[in-house]
Amino acid sequence: MNNREREMTAEVLKAMAHPVRLGVIELLADGEKTCTELFEQLGCSQSLMSQQLKILCQQKLISIRKEGTQKYCALQNSDFLKLFDCMSKHLRTFLHFKG
Repeated sequence: MNNREREMTAEVLKAMAHPVRLGVIELLADGEKTCTELFEQLGCSQSLMSQQLKILCQQKLISIRKEGTQKYCALQNSDFLKLFDCMSKHLRTFLHFKG
Protein backbone atom coordinates (compact mmCIF):
# COMPACT_ATOMS: atom_id res chain seq x y z
CA MET A 1 0.00 0.00 0.00
CA ASN A 2 1.11 3.52 -0.62
CA ASN A 3 0.65 6.34 1.90
CA ARG A 4 -2.70 7.47 0.45
CA GLU A 5 -4.08 3.93 0.53
CA ARG A 6 -2.99 3.55 4.18
CA GLU A 7 -4.71 6.83 5.05
CA MET A 8 -7.91 5.76 3.30
CA THR A 9 -7.78 2.35 4.98
CA ALA A 10 -7.43 4.03 8.37
CA GLU A 11 -10.50 6.18 7.63
CA VAL A 12 -12.61 3.15 6.72
CA LEU A 13 -11.45 1.28 9.83
CA LYS A 14 -12.28 4.34 11.97
CA ALA A 15 -15.75 4.34 10.46
CA MET A 16 -16.20 0.76 11.62
CA ALA A 17 -14.71 1.35 15.08
CA HIS A 18 -17.91 1.72 17.11
CA PRO A 19 -20.10 -1.01 18.64
CA VAL A 20 -23.28 0.27 16.98
CA ARG A 21 -21.63 0.56 13.57
CA LEU A 22 -20.18 -2.94 13.90
CA GLY A 23 -23.65 -4.15 14.87
CA VAL A 24 -25.16 -2.53 11.78
CA ILE A 25 -22.66 -4.24 9.50
CA GLU A 26 -23.26 -7.56 11.24
CA LEU A 27 -27.07 -7.26 10.98
CA LEU A 28 -26.88 -6.31 7.32
CA ALA A 29 -25.01 -9.55 6.61
CA ASP A 30 -28.45 -11.17 6.40
CA GLY A 31 -29.65 -8.62 3.85
CA GLU A 32 -31.32 -5.27 3.65
CA LYS A 33 -32.99 -3.86 6.79
CA THR A 34 -34.94 -0.71 7.57
CA CYS A 35 -33.39 1.93 9.80
CA THR A 36 -36.15 1.17 12.31
CA GLU A 37 -35.24 -2.53 12.40
CA LEU A 38 -31.60 -1.64 12.97
CA PHE A 39 -32.11 0.72 15.91
CA GLU A 40 -34.68 -1.60 17.50
CA GLN A 41 -32.43 -4.67 17.18
CA LEU A 42 -29.37 -2.81 18.47
CA GLY A 43 -31.26 -1.11 21.29
CA CYS A 44 -30.20 2.44 20.55
CA SER A 45 -32.06 5.66 19.88
CA GLN A 46 -33.19 6.69 16.44
CA SER A 47 -30.94 9.76 16.54
CA LEU A 48 -27.86 7.72 17.49
CA MET A 49 -28.62 5.27 14.69
CA SER A 50 -28.97 8.11 12.21
CA GLN A 51 -25.55 9.48 13.19
CA GLN A 52 -23.91 6.05 12.89
CA LEU A 53 -25.51 5.30 9.51
CA LYS A 54 -24.26 8.62 8.16
CA ILE A 55 -20.67 7.68 9.08
CA LEU A 56 -21.00 4.26 7.43
CA CYS A 57 -22.49 5.85 4.30
CA GLN A 58 -19.70 8.41 4.05
CA GLN A 59 -17.16 5.59 3.79
CA LYS A 60 -19.36 3.67 1.33
CA LEU A 61 -19.70 0.73 3.72
CA ILE A 62 -23.49 0.81 3.43
CA SER A 63 -26.07 2.30 1.11
CA ILE A 64 -29.43 3.76 2.07
CA ARG A 65 -32.42 3.95 -0.21
CA LYS A 66 -35.75 5.55 0.53
CA GLU A 67 -39.05 3.91 -0.34
CA GLY A 68 -42.09 5.87 0.79
CA THR A 69 -41.48 6.81 4.40
CA GLN A 70 -39.04 3.95 5.03
CA LYS A 71 -35.27 4.02 4.63
CA TYR A 72 -33.59 0.74 3.77
CA CYS A 73 -29.94 -0.02 4.49
CA ALA A 74 -27.71 -2.56 2.75
CA LEU A 75 -24.04 -3.46 2.70
CA GLN A 76 -22.13 -1.99 -0.22
CA ASN A 77 -19.47 -4.71 -0.08
CA SER A 78 -20.08 -7.95 1.78
CA ASP A 79 -16.33 -8.69 1.76
CA PHE A 80 -16.13 -6.57 4.92
CA LEU A 81 -17.80 -9.45 6.74
CA LYS A 82 -14.51 -11.34 6.42
CA LEU A 83 -13.10 -8.87 8.95
CA PHE A 84 -15.58 -10.21 11.50
CA ASP A 85 -14.26 -13.75 10.99
CA CYS A 86 -10.67 -12.54 11.35
CA MET A 87 -11.53 -10.58 14.49
CA SER A 88 -13.36 -13.53 16.06
CA LYS A 89 -10.36 -15.78 15.44
CA HIS A 90 -8.02 -13.16 16.87
CA LEU A 91 -10.15 -12.69 20.00
CA ARG A 92 -10.42 -16.41 20.64
CA THR A 93 -6.81 -17.26 19.84
CA PHE A 94 -4.86 -14.38 21.31
CA LEU A 95 -7.17 -12.69 23.80
CA HIS A 96 -8.80 -15.89 25.10
CA PHE A 97 -12.28 -14.51 24.56
CA LYS A 98 -14.87 -17.25 24.93
CA GLY A 99 -17.89 -15.06 23.89
